[in-house]
Amino acid sequence: MSTPSGQVPPGNDQPSAPIAPIPQSGQPKSNTPSIMWAVATIVVALVGGFLIYTAMTQGDEPADAGPGSGQGAGSDEGADREAGDEAAEDGAADDGGSDDGGADDGAAPEVPAAESEQTTQAPQPTESAAEPTVTEEQKQFLLDLPRRDAEDPMAKGDVDAPVVIMEFADYRCPFCASWGRDVQPALQDLIDDGTVRLEFRDRILFGEESEATALAARAAGEQGMYWEYHDAIYAAAPDSGHPDMPREKLLGFAEEIDIPDLEKFEADLDSPELREAMQADQEQGESLGVRSTPTFLVNTVALVGAQPEQVFRQAIEQELAAVTE
Repeated sequence: MSTPSGQVPPGNDQPSAPIAPIPQSGQPKSNTPSIMWAVATIVVALVGGFLIYTAMTQGDEPADAGPGSGQGAGSDEGADREAGDEAAEDGAADDGGSDDGGADDGAAPEVPAAESEQTTQAPQPTESAAEPTVTEEQKQFLLDLPRRDAEDPMAKGDVDAPVVIMEFADYRCPFCASWGRDVQPALQDLIDDGTVRLEFRDRILFGEESEATALAARAAGEQGMYWEYHDAIYAAAPDSGHPDMPREKLLGFAEEIDIPDLEKFEADLDSPELREAMQADQEQGESLGVRSTPTFLVNTVALVGAQPEQVFRQAIEQELAAVTE
């Protein structure tokens, strides 16, 4: 059983586009891919506007933060880097904020966690400010992104759950580890009762060792132990910085969780099929404009950063109300 690949919106040739590709003007309405392209872009504008509006009006403390725009509190941000760019990573500041900056040309500078909070009073919205609305067609585009594959080892929860959380993460991101250790388990009751399905996507920002770790988790998934490996990595993760993940350490995690066939596990670390599936997730994240980790889609709600449990519950309740209307 191979690990499934990610879904990339059709017709996308601009991997830096946020959430969805940018359409060409003047295309006929009868062209279905063009319609979806245009619809997706409207989603970007509307959802992005809402995220920016929320970011401007949220409080100073990250625990009270709502949906973010760009780099949210508790997220690692970086420009897309090719596999093997460890030199850029080593030169970046390592204090728990955005990694990918400073050492990589064109990357956003690294921001410590404290700097991701607002340091001045945010401007208050006027009474005339209104939240943007999203059409049914735009919502459907986002609702079609989850795989909902019953054989997906990187997913947990009912395949027909009304709410799907798509998580884009890098295993060497400290904020991803924090969310995986603290918030994800707090939402387990909603996964167990069939309300929520969680689907993990690899979004590699921090080089070859991040790729190797993602492949190791997928190799564990080949033996039905993806989430056990996932939890072991995050349990050992530091509170800040990006831990070294040499091959012997990845093998150590496999031994720790009692992978049944260690020989197969080690062979799968070099599996072309697993690498191809990982790359498909990577390309999907790029095409959606995911530039910081963790980033989430809760059905049609975008959340950036390791937001607290109550933010996710609020988004889940909002989406439940929408699907039951």
